[in-house]
Amino acid sequence: MWTRLRGRALAVGAVCFPLLLLGCRDDPMSADGTSPCRPTASPVFLSANDDDDGDGYPRDENYPAVNDEDDDIADHAWIEDAHGAHHLFFQNEGWAGSDIVHYVTTDLQALTYVGVALQKNPGGWDSQALWAPHIVQNGHTYFMFYTGTSGTGGTSKQRIGLATSSDLITWRRTPVNRCPETTGDGCIYECAEAWTTWGGQPGTYNQQCRDPFVLWDEAERRWVLFATAKSTNRYGVVTVAYSGDLVHWTGAGYVDATRRLAGGSGSQPFGGQAENPYVLARDGSYTLLFCDWADPEDDCTVQNPRTIVQYATSSTLHADAEGSHNWSYRGFTLDPGVNAIEALHLGVDTWILSQSIADRTSCDYAEHRRELRLKRLVWGPGGTFATTPWSPCSTPP
Repeated sequence: MWTRLRGRALAVGAVCFPLLLLGCRDDPMSADGTSPCRPTASPVFLSANDDDDGDGYPRDENYPAVNDEDDDIADHAWIEDAHGAHHLFFQNEGWAGSDIVHYVTTDLQALTYVGVALQKNPGGWDSQALWAPHIVQNGHTYFMFYTGTSGTGGTSKQRIGLATSSDLITWRRTPVNRCPETTGDGCIYECAEAWTTWGGQPGTYNQQCRDPFVLWDEAERRWVLFATAKSTNRYGVVTVAYSGDLVHWTGAGYVDATRRLAGGSGSQPFGGQAENPYVLARDGSYTLLFCDWADPEDDCTVQNPRTIVQYATSSTLHADAEGSHNWSYRGFTLDPGVNAIEALHLGVDTWILSQSIADRTSCDYAEHRRELRLKRLVWGPGGTFATTPWSPCSTPP
């Protein structure tokens, strides 16, 4: 989740740009005579070392025979608190499925472990695993949307849940259940729509409904949910729902630009496993990022590489059951070997993409597998963009 740095001015042209929460000024020394920033031309990488599955190995890449994915950051969410600290939530993956863990950073250079934010509910609709959190703030309440799963293998079911908090520390599932034939609080939406395979006969991964992303549509005065589902053409698709209160959701349509389409443009005729939607809102237009892990990907040494992270753009957040053709497929982003992209909006026009290093095609894979790399997003004409290395003390390009 991105938020602005509320109530702060940007020190454009200062030694440190643009995070005033670091104490950056024209004078690089802080009030106590120390330097609050560590200038570097290298990208910032954020890693998690909590060993919260208790197996004794804090970093699984050092012990490849050990399943210690509790320290891997893949699907994740950012939210800024009232004091300017940024909170990171992501799914761990220990021996018994996954919960959602919580870290915090005050400088976007190092993470501090806070604890487990939300655990699986034995016997409930989200008994197997919790995935892909996303957090929005409405008033004084934080709303965490997440994927809950039940069952295992190809016939498992994925649904979207909701928990709330007033302090980002203590989370409670919303005391409702809107998912038929399930038990337990917090289940608010399952992608049982005419354009998905949810309502058909149980089959291989037909009950998909995950990776929630939520934002406010000011033009229509409603909340909009983007999620991953399985389309009736048997491929992944981004599905959309609307709500007036963040709890009651109604299916609105799907985005054809994210599906595998024989007559599509660019990479649309290939791949077909779209997931991890994330929407950037800027200057009255919208950019929908999504991953398609079934697409081929070039190595980081290739100029203008094909990547699994792609995007579509639209002037509205409209969705419909005919494919929402206001969304236009635009092609690839330019960073190989990453997925589960989130963004931090640090004020004015400074956007930072938070990328999970996921694949060997990334030049950073060997040293930074499943860490987060922060890169600055640089907007181009017509909604195009590129990324550039960034650190909290870097000079803007």
